Amino acid sequence: MSDVSQLGSPREGFFSYLFFLGLVFDMPKNLSKQARKQQSRIAALNTLGTPASSRAGSELEDELDTLSEASFATADSTGEIDETRLEDTLRRQIDDLGEKRTATRETALGTLNQMLAHHYCGPFLGSNQSNLSALLQLLIRSVRKPGSTQETILALKGIGLAFLSQEAGAGGEQDDYYGLVLPLLKNLVLTAVECDVKYQAIETLAMVTFLAASHADTMGGLDFFYKILISQGDNLRSEDEDTKLSNKEMHTLMDASTRAYGLLYASAFGDGRGTYEDAWDEWQAVMPAHLDLLEHSSKDVRVAAGENIALMFECTDTLKKQQVVEEDEQEDEDQIPDYEEMDELIDALQRLATDSSKKVNKQDRKEQRGAFRDIIRTVESNERPKETLRFGRFRLVFRGWANILELRAFRHWLGQGLVRHFHDNDTVYSVFARTVNESSDSEGEADTEDGPTAFEEEGSENVMVSKNDVAARREKAKRIRKVKGH
Repeated sequence: MSDVSQLGSPREGFFSYLFFLGLVFDMPKNLSKQARKQQSRIAALNTLGTPASSRAGSELEDELDTLSEASFATADSTGEIDETRLEDTLRRQIDDLGEKRTATRETALGTLNQMLAHHYCGPFLGSNQSNLSALLQLLIRSVRKPGSTQETILALKGIGLAFLSQEAGAGGEQDDYYGLVLPLLKNLVLTAVECDVKYQAIETLAMVTFLAASHADTMGGLDFFYKILISQGDNLRSEDEDTKLSNKEMHTLMDASTRAYGLLYASAFGDGRGTYEDAWDEWQAVMPAHLDLLEHSSKDVRVAAGENIALMFECTDTLKKQQVVEEDEQEDEDQIPDYEEMDELIDALQRLATDSSKKVNKQDRKEQRGAFRDIIRTVESNERPKETLRFGRFRLVFRGWANILELRAFRHWLGQGLVRHFHDNDTVYSVFARTVNESSDSEGEADTEDGPTAFEEEGSENVMVSKNDVAARREKAKRIRKVKGH
């Protein structure tokens, strides 16, 4: 009799047996294919392992809220959060992704997403290069063959959070992961029936492209979202009357697509990245679509379009000045072409900044006016807005549309975990490495646009985020895991 232990878990043994029968007795293709898929799924689960802790899952999950509330200052003074507990809980939730009950998978995905957002799990996912790939396979399976719409949405969000949790320097592996999810996400944006699924697919596609795509793929992402904007979302609509999206749903999707375009433009051309010629050509191509969106019936879409316009002005202005300096020629920078329909654009922006139409509710009018006042200042005078993020006694100041739009995207994805990722996650930290560090609110004081990211403690000296301390703690954690046999 063969040694049953070699088959591993009962699930693994059963499907291995089916696969063996398929080879020997020429099993029907559909059953053989199912066996192979199940083997692949179980292999992914086995790669990520089983929780080492013997504590009940509910006990571990109860600790999540406590761990999530650890502030930057507290964590800095007390040392690392218990990574063993985090790893055990991660493994437990990932193991539950292989369960048959939809409710169990949904619960696991919800807890997994909370952990990935509130804590930096890069050391676990990066400890073995197969870990992230295995997790993505399980999440993709929940997207392709979900038991419910909620499972699809949670799995899509999990994909974005998994990319956010990658350790910096993944290199070619990042390209492989991006290629793995790209076709799936694009297909869902265009063909999914439910608005919420389309919306989450748009959000996830924008974030994974921002994090993992090459410049060429980022430009491809810009083109994908441009086609949605120029068609006013027509390519998102279904021809089936039973699944037709409402106007409110279309407004939500257009807002998400416009913001996605802005995030990728910031990625490609923000903070002096790219070339002036490429930024200018892209701007000229997409400006007509954005001008149309300024007349959109949704306030959120109008504001998103206006902020994209301000972003494009900011990026091209920065690249224009950079090009003049690099060429070191006697030519005046005004010889570089400017936007020809500037007067018409200013008129459109001014109308939105002073809109008093009773068709728009009071709160929306107030938000729109405030947004477009900042937009006009950038378009007319190249003034860059600033946004301050406060963490208890600390604050972090962001200057310029590129940094602000990127900040909003990360805040949307990470929520309360943003500060923890700023401190521990090199991928997130590197995005804002050029953020302005202000030591005073006085005009013109400490306006060092190329300064490092810094947490400032009010009423005391600046407290810098020490990447050396973070690296030291990370190395210590790796040594501990190695000794424990993880």
